[in-house]
Amino acid sequence: MDTALFDYVRVLYAEEAVNVLAQYGEQAAVLAGGQSLIPQMSLRSSIPHVLVDLGQAIDLRAIEAHRDHVVVGAMVTHAMIEDGLIPDPMTGMLSYVAHGIAHRGVRNRGTLGGSACWADPCADWPTALIALDATVMALSPDGRRAIPMTAFYPDAFVTALGPAEIATALTVPRGSKLARWGYYKVTRTVSESADAIAAVVFDPERDVSRVVLGGLKCPPVILTDLADELRRRRPGADALKLDACKAMIEHVPALRDLNLHNYAFALGRALRSAFVS
Repeated sequence: MDTALFDYVRVLYAEEAVNVLAQYGEQAAVLAGGQSLIPQMSLRSSIPHVLVDLGQAIDLRAIEAHRDHVVVGAMVTHAMIEDGLIPDPMTGMLSYVAHGIAHRGVRNRGTLGGSACWADPCADWPTALIALDATVMALSPDGRRAIPMTAFYPDAFVTALGPAEIATALTVPRGSKLARWGYYKVTRTVSESADAIAAVVFDPERDVSRVVLGGLKCPPVILTDLADELRRRRPGADALKLDACKAMIEHVPALRDLNLHNYAFALGRALRSAFVS
């Protein structure tokens, strides 16, 4: 099916995009990588009257490396992250996650900010960025603000961005030399959405312990109790078995009516990567 007719605006700077969005309101949509939006427009599930293309906005591809964090522009592509063209704050986690997204054609065009703002619970970046305690840097007509990823998703396919507000970058804290992580997703083919995702970040030097499940019908869920248990005691071999992992998460409300086996398997593999590999 062909897309409905729309006007096209290409912007060169983030502030220009915000001004256009403020002018057109809900009639406008932002085009980042387009790997999710364009198929929706083709199916006419999304029918914007104005498409605001961020592809030439140079300031949205800026990369800054600081002592305790890295700032990654919202228009940085998955392929750039996969290829190590940005400083990886967590010993390879970002490049690992990027490498597992669909296929190279998608990674060449899909963007970090676009994926984060599409807010698909089954996408990789929402779960990974929450596990990394990232922060979304946003710009609106009212100015700039920082939004923690933990507060960025009030619901599936919904973000905390306001009208005429865009994500300009994501700030990711640097891990210490003792930091460990694990990430695993269950998917039938590389081009399909994940059936289950688990991410683990453990950094005793910074007193960070976080376990996140994604691939749900809701935004990614932080398993606070399990993270606290890992802070007190690292899991042994028995704790990584499938039945033990099922026991860890069987009480999670978001997993009700879902395939617990998939999430337990993903969790076990993520924990093994973080604490055994």
